Amino acid sequence: MANKQAFHNKNLPDMRNAFSWGLKLSDFDEIFFVTGHADCNPQFITQHPGDPVAQTRLILAQMKDFLEDAGFSINDIVRTDWTFVNEINGEQFGEIAGVWEEFLVDVEVKPATGTLRYVQRLGMENMMVEYEMMLAR
Repeated sequence: MANKQAFHNKNLPDMRNAFSWGLKLSDFDEIFFVTGHADCNPQFITQHPGDPVAQTRLILAQMKDFLEDAGFSINDIVRTDWTFVNEINGEQFGEIAGVWEEFLVDVEVKPATGTLRYVQRLGMENMMVEYEMMLAR
């Protein structure tokens, strides 16, 4: 397992339940890049149209299984990237952050998070959120 040290920026909001403002990584052997995952089944159908919170829950559950199938765990996550469509409002953002906090609750050193992007649309109709990850061990 990689050595991780989290850093909090006192000049920014305290988000330590969901992510670290900085993350120092050392003594790792492997890096695993996970491309953007969204609520899209093999037939390109979104399971939860119009519900970015439910989409987030589905994506994170699927990603956890995907990571484990690849021999990694959520403890190996060192970076996440979030992409939202413009329609996501502040209340939904808060709920999504809560889902991420639940997902990472047992992770001692929270990953760093890249830029939160808002876009016009994602790859398939009805997709509202997409997440990418980088893992190291």
